[in-house]
Amino acid sequence: MPSKRNKTSKTLLEREKSSKKVSKNKSLIKSASVYHIVWRDAFSESDEWHDYSSIDKEDYICHTIGYLIENNAKSNYYTIVSTITIDDYFCMVINIPKSMVISRKRIDI
Repeated sequence: MPSKRNKTSKTLLEREKSSKKVSKNKSLIKSASVYHIVWRDAFSESDEWHDYSSIDKEDYICHTIGYLIENNAKSNYYTIVSTITIDDYFCMVINIPKSMVISRKRIDI
């Protein structure tokens, strides 16, 4: 039985062919900057009754490092990806609400 795959995914051969068509000026891998973002995450308490003294008083702080995808449709978020291919595909996408960011620092690589 042939394997099922996402309609938007491409085979390696299809991606290699399309990568030859990508302009070097448009390539994300050449233009995306790497950032270290420190941010407060939203989280839930356990599913039980609480009083004020039992609620966790510490913020849940996260550190994310990856490529910042500029000019995306999510203007209230920083979109960070871990991997970018030569033909502008990317994976491991996280959208961090800008209002939750504590700090953002560009990393030169």
